[in-house]
Amino acid sequence: MDRFMVKTVNGKKYTIVQYQEFVSAGTMGDPHAEVAGLKSLFTSTGLHVNYIDPKTFKIVETDEIVWKV
Repeated sequence: MDRFMVKTVNGKKYTIVQYQEFVSAGTMGDPHAEVAGLKSLFTSTGLHVNYIDPKTFKIVETDEIVWKV
């Protein structure tokens, strides 16, 4: 869904990838309808990322705080 760069206080850079699930919400009138579900964040290498605020994130496995570049 989205991809952006972040960096640590020491200058190490990561690419964050945001994924969004879509949930089947079909009805008789629209049997193929979907609605947006949960969003999740990962580094491009597969590490889990937690959202802190729009510019700040935490990489779970390394305990690093990173900021959007």
